[in-house]
Amino acid sequence: MSPAKYKASAMDMLRSEGRIVCALGPADFGGIDRVGERLRRLASSGRSSRLGLRVDPASRRWSYRPESVCDHVTEAAPIGPADVVGQLEQLSASVSTDVPIRVVLAGEYLLLDLSHGFSDAVLPIELFAFLADPVAVPDLPIWAKARTLRNPLPRALAGWMARNPGKVVDVVYGKFGNPPAELVAPALAPMEQARVPWERSPAVATATSSAGAPAAIRAWRRENLPEVSVTSILCAAIATALSARGISTSFSAGFLFDCRRYLRTDGIVLGNFAVGIDFEGIDPTNATALHESVAHAIDKGRPLAAGALSTMTYLRTRSALPAIATSTAPATADARLTFSDVGRIPQLDGIAWTADPEASVFAPLSEPSLPESIVITAMHIRDVFHVTASFHDNFFDRDAVQSALNLAMSDPTALLTAQEVSR
Repeated sequence: MSPAKYKASAMDMLRSEGRIVCALGPADFGGIDRVGERLRRLASSGRSSRLGLRVDPASRRWSYRPESVCDHVTEAAPIGPADVVGQLEQLSASVSTDVPIRVVLAGEYLLLDLSHGFSDAVLPIELFAFLADPVAVPDLPIWAKARTLRNPLPRALAGWMARNPGKVVDVVYGKFGNPPAELVAPALAPMEQARVPWERSPAVATATSSAGAPAAIRAWRRENLPEVSVTSILCAAIATALSARGISTSFSAGFLFDCRRYLRTDGIVLGNFAVGIDFEGIDPTNATALHESVAHAIDKGRPLAAGALSTMTYLRTRSALPAIATSTAPATADARLTFSDVGRIPQLDGIAWTADPEASVFAPLSEPSLPESIVITAMHIRDVFHVTASFHDNFFDRDAVQSALNLAMSDPTALLTAQEVSR
């Protein structure tokens, strides 16, 4: 019998050549046999869990083969927290679109390499939560057995338009409006730049805040910037720290938006439902500018519109987004920052951690597609912030990026107090 088939969505196909690479620990995963057994349970629960699928960037008809989910599950020598970055980078440097999922258990640290065609950040978080569940035989999670929504993006866009008829023209014609003029710098005339040969060299820097940092930022916000989100404050602090460590940033910022915010349903979306939006002409060290730009984009439905445009682009071209889009790099350039705030992750609060929150690690490596880009990922787990910066270390100095994250996490609000309060 031929294997069962699953029709992937356009958004899944668009991401199918990319990877999600991340690590978590220290935690008690119960050994390699238990990891494999739990993965087989998930994959065998049905195609909706996605783990048994064989991602094929050349076809929307993906095979369902749960028996092969553990083909690339291996055990390595135990590592410590200082080794996580090196292991992540090695994993990222050896990715293959032919392998749907790789798992490496290295003592109390689990490394995961997952096809981006499966999902956005939601699935790896849920995987870690299940694999490190301290219950001896946990029930299958709801997401692995519940009915999943097929092609949720068009439905979400249609529902948003029905609820916001006055904004439909903005979405259809792309006239999303602009952030307040005082927050936007005048556009500069484009300049030709010398370019040099370049190849990928994925790297990651990680930092963890002290315990209580999320509450401290919220308290500071109430006193200083009550209308600005914690996300914007944290992102501005990181951009300021990069500048302080000699990495100049462009007048632009990218943000990843989870379009699940637009859904009015109890259905589960495991596929790709995150969309990136670029904002030109804003200062990434200005928390108010970041917040206003993001809030304006959400109000105008820009993430939904951008996602719909992405799906139409794939359906027209049948071409997935390449993992790397260039073979040359500018001889010199300011850093273009993209922020991804995963937010608080309650699924990981009760797993079998074996260290205090400040000594734990959850580190994704989100390889940028352009050499001059740095992807900042922030998460709130167990009363601390975990922050990573993904970049290419043949374009940015590794020590400078790491030092900037350390500075930002040591006291985020101290970096913003003078400049934000004076505005």
